Amino acid sequence: MKPTVIAILYPGCIFFEISLALELLSSKYDIVTATPDGKDHIASNGITIKNCVAYADISLENCKALLVPGGDPGSIKDNKPIEVVIQKAFNNGLWLAAICAGPSVLAKAGILKGKKIAHGYNSEQLDFLKNYFEGVHLTEDTFVADGKILTAKPEAHIDFAIEVACRLECADASKANRIKDYYRGILGRKIRPLSLAVLQNHQEQFLFHKGYDRVKKETFYRPLGGGIDFSESGKTAIEREINEELDLEVTVSEMLASFENIFTFDGHPGHEIIMLFATQLKDRSAYDRTELDILESGKVVGQAVWRSLEQIKKEGSKLYPSGIDKVLMKLKKAL
Repeated sequence: MKPTVIAILYPGCIFFEISLALELLSSKYDIVTATPDGKDHIASNGITIKNCVAYADISLENCKALLVPGGDPGSIKDNKPIEVVIQKAFNNGLWLAAICAGPSVLAKAGILKGKKIAHGYNSEQLDFLKNYFEGVHLTEDTFVADGKILTAKPEAHIDFAIEVACRLECADASKANRIKDYYRGILGRKIRPLSLAVLQNHQEQFLFHKGYDRVKKETFYRPLGGGIDFSESGKTAIEREINEELDLEVTVSEMLASFENIFTFDGHPGHEIIMLFATQLKDRSAYDRTELDILESGKVVGQAVWRSLEQIKKEGSKLYPSGIDKVLMKLKKAL
């Protein structure tokens, strides 16, 4: 018997916000839909979802996650059975994922105190719901993972779906960004602004992500960092990316270089505009660690290692993005 994932439906919910997540999860899990009384659910697009179970009859045996869509959860604000289910799921260590207004259902069950969340409410709505969210850290982030609680804004329904799927092992976390671009319809068709960190130790080694291109059959190294989000500075992007990837804090100083990179990875084309920043780790002990795990969507997807340019050349490996070796050669003695 497959483990289950339960979709918590209610009158006025917007089913499409969790539909992609359920589509991806269905490869490994049986999807169970639940409604307040167990009756068929009439979705916001008019489609009828049948064979639902009542909240009071939900079984968490062999269940791995509960998903809650947004919409207008006011119809279940006084529903005690769903609060009991959510509290039990939280205590049992299940994944709890909610999008848009869905986090208010989790908040009403009293499990979000002290948690950091994303949400789809405006300031006026939050003022009305302030008793629900007392003690909850409300952010403007599009997606937030705090332990086993995953929350998102409604416009991040694709990110939400892929992040949930990665954590429940229905998608490859190392390819999370590529999968998101696929569902956005822009895979291989966008220019990506990238912010990368130049981290150097006293042995004139740099901290690189060690990777492997399966099509080219080559080992390569590249600086840590990642894409720059809308309204985010290059420095802030590095701070966020290093914290997400290594769970470490950094100090970012001046921009060292900016250049363009057109490439292929695993047979897929890419186009990047790169900003390169001098960066220092706040935890000095990290400079003494030979390898550091790189995390993506809650999973270890690779290692960061210290390598000198000479060591990389001796290995016969590549250094990317193309042209960065010349930049680092000029900088390494000055940093």
